[in-house]
Amino acid sequence: MKNFSPKSRAIQTIDPATALAEIRREKAERNLSDFIRQAWPIIEPGTTYIHNWHIDLISEYMEAINAGQITRLVINMPPRHMKSLHITVCYPAWTWVRHPEKRFIKVSYSDSLSRKQNVLARDIIISPWYQQNWGGKFSLKADVNRQNEFKNDHQGMMFSTSVGGALTGEGGDVIILDDPQNPLQANSETEREATINFFKNTLQSRLNDPKTGVFIVVMQRLHEKDLTGHIIAEDLGYTHLCLPAEAPERTVVTFPISGREIIREEGDVLNPQRFDRGVLEGLKKSMGSLQYAGQYQQTPAPAEGIIFRREWLHNFFNPKATPYMQMLIQSWDMAFTKSEGSAKVAGYVMGRAGANIYVFDLVNEKMTFTESVAAVRTLTAKWPKARSKVVENKANGPAIVDLLKKKIPGMVEFNPKGSKEERALSVTPYFEAGNIFLPEPEAAPWVDDLIRDLLMFPKGVYKDDIDALVQGILYLMDKPTVTGPPRGDNALVKESYWRARR
Repeated sequence: MKNFSPKSRAIQTIDPATALAEIRREKAERNLSDFIRQAWPIIEPGTTYIHNWHIDLISEYMEAINAGQITRLVINMPPRHMKSLHITVCYPAWTWVRHPEKRFIKVSYSDSLSRKQNVLARDIIISPWYQQNWGGKFSLKADVNRQNEFKNDHQGMMFSTSVGGALTGEGGDVIILDDPQNPLQANSETEREATINFFKNTLQSRLNDPKTGVFIVVMQRLHEKDLTGHIIAEDLGYTHLCLPAEAPERTVVTFPISGREIIREEGDVLNPQRFDRGVLEGLKKSMGSLQYAGQYQQTPAPAEGIIFRREWLHNFFNPKATPYMQMLIQSWDMAFTKSEGSAKVAGYVMGRAGANIYVFDLVNEKMTFTESVAAVRTLTAKWPKARSKVVENKANGPAIVDLLKKKIPGMVEFNPKGSKEERALSVTPYFEAGNIFLPEPEAAPWVDDLIRDLLMFPKGVYKDDIDALVQGILYLMDKPTVTGPPRGDNALVKESYWRARR
């Protein structure tokens, strides 16, 4: 019989179950996705774990954070796709396996929800599975072991609170904002501003090291001016991962570490094993298109539009081959000031030919009073045949009319009736009937932005361009069409008029 050394005999007598457990431990320690698989019975007992590629994707982003490759991250994804269990519960517990000194601050719109997630993280840590594998790495402190805060003997911490909650004296290495706003208060400007102010004025000062400290924002989109909207608009340097329930177009998703690619064709469902197309259609019907678009598609307005429908916005004309206008006007919506939070100034040139209205030009920028006056003068010089200059009787409008009425003919104040939404609804029949024409986008780059704002209205950030457009339509449709070229069928006369107008 062949003799074996003690070392070789020891290797051969390893229990297969022990070897498998060691392999599982190494995989969980190295990979967050495997950690979640193994921890699942602890946090969701009795529920079958269903894996999907987006879990691997988010895990790689978390691993990139721990490797120092990413320090600012926004993740937008639908509810019930494991975002909280993944990022707020499992990720901190997994991080402590190698970095028990890390301090986590977790914030949600609800203190009870934030506490629940913190308790689940602690449940994983004190579980026999975790203790058997990594119990020797650290110990929880008995004197700081509460639902909203617990620490370990390496000075690591997990602290939970709500938006607006107390953070006196607390600092973190990783700050996680998980659903910072209640979906039921999505339309509350007060709540949105409170969330953003807490983010800007309180949380920004709570990183232990501003250079290496991490901010993670994970949420479903609720409004164009929610926290994600603020971060994107202010260009704060965040990596943005957006995972809509249904792919709006063909999208290539690239994993940040492995480089793996997932191709999502238009209409591709993110997690079909749990939310297939039938389930999503049911949610769309029960929630309504607006809520579904924000929470599941991560677009705060539905692709088909809210008041103005997408199918109404396909009437384009060639500016070089338009009919002569029986009436041509300017339509203006002025603002009070030019500041970070102010509205824009919007000014159109629009004309009516029979039953149809053609939109020729648009100025849409933030302006001071002086710049607004100059813009009216410039548009008047550019379009001398736009006889009426219709200005809404709000903000700086009356002052501008008063200043220019003795210098520019046709300065008219327009006093709108009803709310912005009511006025917009009143002109939708003209859009639906195909009476509103926009320039071909190739000839007028602002058309794409206008269509986006029409689809977003009234949920978009800026409404001034829609207000001015609606105002112009109402004015043109209410006035007799007496301004225009000479009557008759003389094509030469009409062409001469059109050249003079341009």
